[in-house]
Amino acid sequence: MAVFSNVFEENIRDYINTIDELRSMGIDKDFALPTIAVIGDQSSGKSSVLEMLSDVALPRGKGIVTRCPLELKLKKVADDKPWKGQIRYREYVKTLDRASQVEDEILQAQDMLTENTPISSELISLTVESNNAPDLTLIDLPGIARVPVGNQPQDIGKMTKKLIKSYIQRKETIVLVVIPCSMDIVTTEALKMAHEFDPEGERTLGVLTKPDLIDKGTEEDIIKILENKVVPLKKGYILVKPLLDKGIASFEHLSEKLTSELIHKIMIWLPIMEEALRKKVIQVKDKLHELGGSIPQEAGARKCLLNNKILSYCEEINNLIMGDYKKDYDNEKKICDFSRRVFSEWYNKLEIEKTKLNEEALSKVRFHDINSQGRELPGFTKYRVFESVIREQISKLLGPSLQMMKELADKTQQVFNAMGVEHFMLFPNLIQATKELIAEIRHKQEQDAEQMLGMYFNMEGMVYAPDAMYCSKLTEIQSRPEKGSQRELSSPTHNSSHEMAAHLQAYYQIAIDRLVQMVPLVSRYHLLQEFAQCLKLQMTQKFLNEADTEGLLVERPEIANKRKRLTNSLKQLDKARAFLMSK
Repeated sequence: MAVFSNVFEENIRDYINTIDELRSMGIDKDFALPTIAVIGDQSSGKSSVLEMLSDVALPRGKGIVTRCPLELKLKKVADDKPWKGQIRYREYVKTLDRASQVEDEILQAQDMLTENTPISSELISLTVESNNAPDLTLIDLPGIARVPVGNQPQDIGKMTKKLIKSYIQRKETIVLVVIPCSMDIVTTEALKMAHEFDPEGERTLGVLTKPDLIDKGTEEDIIKILENKVVPLKKGYILVKPLLDKGIASFEHLSEKLTSELIHKIMIWLPIMEEALRKKVIQVKDKLHELGGSIPQEAGARKCLLNNKILSYCEEINNLIMGDYKKDYDNEKKICDFSRRVFSEWYNKLEIEKTKLNEEALSKVRFHDINSQGRELPGFTKYRVFESVIREQISKLLGPSLQMMKELADKTQQVFNAMGVEHFMLFPNLIQATKELIAEIRHKQEQDAEQMLGMYFNMEGMVYAPDAMYCSKLTEIQSRPEKGSQRELSSPTHNSSHEMAAHLQAYYQIAIDRLVQMVPLVSRYHLLQEFAQCLKLQMTQKFLNEADTEGLLVERPEIANKRKRLTNSLKQLDKARAFLMSK
């Protein structure tokens, strides 16, 4: 004879199945699903309540009997259909054809899941199809331990509370608190926990058990609890009696109340969930997009992917060296700006050198006159002294010019490496191969630049300027009034020294003007323009023609795992969205 009459609407099962299906998809890992969580202190009568609802025997005993969350999916079937069950946990699935199998199967599941721990958060799912069951899904949680029993650890109470908290703290959870009538309601740990996470009592329902243990004279206290006058709950309290005490009606009322509350929760939640799923799908797709899409397996497609990545990288570094910034970059990556600053500093340095020679030219000439005078009579200008001073001054600038080129080469290598990491972040082998190639090309281009610069400085040692340019500059220098220390009594030596100083100043300015432009041009040509061109050429030649192109596109393990997780999550979310939209 069926315990419960069919008092529910036909679509009730559809609502509950929706949540059960979403939970089976694993959606509950990302979203809180509407759930009824059953909690209670140890020996509160929780197992009896669940047995009466499910019409199956559950494990009983002293201490903590429920050691894992037990999802109890109850489905009412027609009277002419046989009892049927299924238990599922981890990879294990077993169909049951007798209610008597349930207890042993649950014990076996708990033993496996708690092999190394007294309490496990892994879910055991039990489906029961019976003409004596309501359409309802609940999750039974371990009873709250006050004192360790037997071999239980001292912190067993904290462990059970932590597990219970993970369920009842969710606003989507209806908390079914089982309280024995023999216990002071105010002191029950389960009700305290429910109040902690549901202080207004909006989603908590109290179930009073064991009315046969009420002490004489305390009946009024139980009535006050049922009238919601002791610890008020918005959903109130229900008193249930054992079957032997004609408690069928009270359990029918409880199952109807629970189903009604759960369906109401689901109906409110479904539209919210659809929007949450939509946003989550967008979020996951964005994360996958950041990873650059999936890596093709076919060799031709992989080669095409590598080619596109190389071209994209080379285009961006070319834009950087040209100062054609297509997006906002950190100042550290604006290599064109850096080169302009370096070249500007070079210009300022040479301007200082000009001024310095103007101030020191006369003393340098006199020094050479004194130390290199041969058979010449005073007043004869020595061209070899002129050449010697010029070569000496020019040669002093070779070291600073090489240092400036090294700074630019360092910066170019640093920026090219950084952009390589940015473009090829998923592929450590490709990053490493690119860095090695950059270092190799940097060495070659730096050598070429040094060689060209050395040759240029050697040419400057020949001392040459177009006659018209030189004469114009000399006239400009000679037309300037003499300054303080330069005004001396006229003498052959004085005239000769001043004439030589003017020649030095005129030529040095011409040479400096050439160096101001030539050194940056050589640096820019070899360490920016040619550097980028050679890198593009060698990357396409070496990387795309390598037999081990496969090896260059090996993702970092953590990235591959992240991509796999996101892809699986997206499939799961899409499946859940499609499922909800079909409802």
